Amino acid sequence: MPVTRAETLLIVNPYARHGETARLIPAIERLLSNLDHDTLVTTGPQHAMEVARRDGAGRRLVVCAGGDGTAHEVLNGLMHLDESKRPVMGLLPTGSGNDLRRTLGIPNDLAAAALTLTTGALRTADVGVCNGTYFGGSFAAGLDARVTAKAIQYKETTNRAGLWLYLSALLHILANDRSPIHVNVSFDGEEAQALDALIIAMTIGQTYGGGFKITPDAIFDDGLFDVCMIDPLSLSQALARLPFVILGKHTKMKVVRMSRRFSAVIESETPIPAQMDGEVFAETRYEITLLPNAITFKVPVRR
Repeated sequence: MPVTRAETLLIVNPYARHGETARLIPAIERLLSNLDHDTLVTTGPQHAMEVARRDGAGRRLVVCAGGDGTAHEVLNGLMHLDESKRPVMGLLPTGSGNDLRRTLGIPNDLAAAALTLTTGALRTADVGVCNGTYFGGSFAAGLDARVTAKAIQYKETTNRAGLWLYLSALLHILANDRSPIHVNVSFDGEEAQALDALIIAMTIGQTYGGGFKITPDAIFDDGLFDVCMIDPLSLSQALARLPFVILGKHTKMKVVRMSRRFSAVIESETPIPAQMDGEVFAETRYEITLLPNAITFKVPVRR
């Protein structure tokens, strides 16, 4: 006899937030007791993406329990499915950064987030794609990628999480490796321009790094990236501006250039670091474009 599949698939990353998510699995199952679902607990990197791509087709809802890294994997798995078979995506934010849940307005409280899965509304969101990899929150080249790499190291060696994790990594990088990137950048098919930059960020949501409001006016379904480019800074200049970046009050500074774009090509003679939703890359060419309203999420009802 054929195996009956539930309409909802729950993908749990037990390693999220220093392994705390593994301890939360019984509580998650109780919270979802009224939602018919299959549960898959991942065993390592890329497993969530494989499961979402293999077992997500035809489901009504695929829920990821974890942080932004888990959501990134699940999103990439779902985006490889035919649009007609692509399920709605839900989040149970149990990770360190949880910037995607901020973007979507999903509660940080686990019980409230679980309630959203049954009482929430459907809302489409834009998806970015860079060199064949999809992202739901942010792409950033330069200093932020170095910070992300250091944050990954700190996550493994300390109990830090969230904004404190990324802030401590940022302070280390500012003191030791804030060299600018030398790139040629073309936005929306325009003529390329050579520039030196500390950061080139292209975002769908307002925050990254556990709450840094790098693009405070971003709207996740407006069909455009919000772009923030910051010029090279000395250590004292960077430290003086850091609180303003955390709060999203930096956008009018002379060293900051904000814009809204649909696509970009970033090239360099040597590999430059970049991050997508917290995953680190090093390439000489990045082709970034936006897929408007490409994924549907379960989010709280707007009041």
